[in-house]
Amino acid sequence: MNDPRRILVTGAAGLVATALRPFLRERYEEVVLTDLRPVIDLEAGEEFFEGNLEDLGFVKGVCQGVDAILHLGGLVGAHYTFEEVLGPNIVGTHHVFEAAVENGIRRVVFASSHHAVGFTPRGEFIDHRTRPRPNGEYGVSKAYGEAAASYFVDNFDLEILSIRIGYVGREVSTERRLHTWISPRDLAELIHIGFTVPNLGHEIVYGVSEVPDPFFGNSNATRLGYRPRDRAVDHVTDPALLAEHPDATTIEGGVIGGGFASAGFAGDPHKVLKSS
Repeated sequence: MNDPRRILVTGAAGLVATALRPFLRERYEEVVLTDLRPVIDLEAGEEFFEGNLEDLGFVKGVCQGVDAILHLGGLVGAHYTFEEVLGPNIVGTHHVFEAAVENGIRRVVFASSHHAVGFTPRGEFIDHRTRPRPNGEYGVSKAYGEAAASYFVDNFDLEILSIRIGYVGREVSTERRLHTWISPRDLAELIHIGFTVPNLGHEIVYGVSEVPDPFFGNSNATRLGYRPRDRAVDHVTDPALLAEHPDATTIEGGVIGGGFASAGFAGDPHKVLKSS
């Protein structure tokens, strides 16, 4: 597939989109931004439309004339209830896929999360074939998005890359982030792969740069052409992080979801931490 000329970015006021925008502007002629919150620092080649992803009519309208969609929109957090994520994360994602079909847009990159498999114990092998083990309703919404992506690919012939994103940022400030970090530059490269690699279908990859002792096997991203350029160890705020070891007998230290998994945890930690 040729490079898209005009792309839509949902969730444009969020931290991830803000970090990505300079790289997206470099690569695509027109970047259409949308969010519930205004984006006022527009640069050349960007335009913004304020609206709600729960409004299907708005989503269909903002998708007109778009070649590809980067779907980042939705709530992110450990404490959200099902009722809170239902609209923005679940209904909103379905609307984005519906609008793509309606407007003849074949390519969508869906921002999933490693929290879709967040209750998987650290040390277990995890790759794109790992079954969902979401930690929290946020993770459930991302597992739903992956399932919906699969459906829209099979039933409507879309092509969707689901990226289970780790931690996006300029710095690595915790031991856990050392193993889940991705630079905005590397994430932008993964997104471009999702927009352009031939015969994509629905694929799942992990959004991580080069990290020590990685939580995830990312061979599927490698197969699709991903080669991270940035290293987590070059961005640590304190070298002591490299020698830290979490308490693997706790939920926070023992599963890949970390604090997202321990927030509100009411189950049996021994059952969760037991290897599958």
